[in-house]
Amino acid sequence: MRWLREHEITLLEILPYLPDLNPIENIQSLIKDKLSKHYPDLHLMKGPENVVKKTIEETITQYWEHLDSKIFDTLAGSMVGRVGAIIKAGEWYTKY
Repeated sequence: MRWLREHEITLLEILPYLPDLNPIENIQSLIKDKLSKHYPDLHLMKGPENVVKKTIEETITQYWEHLDSKIFDTLAGSMVGRVGAIIKAGEWYTKY
């Protein structure tokens, strides 16, 4: 912290659950949408807990592995703009 102050670097407190600044939220949303489309009743699955968990885990893993890597590049490339837009809009302080 002292080094940051000496170099006049100001840290902004970013809330970890702010979806606009958390790219994984976008990925999770994509996977959720795909699961809802292809397996709309997955959340209703019945059976032994370990079997249900394993089935859901395998399905999510399958979708994760088939995500286009361009999605990650796009999300990473958009972060500077996202942060700037939030700071400019003042959402930073008004929401929380």
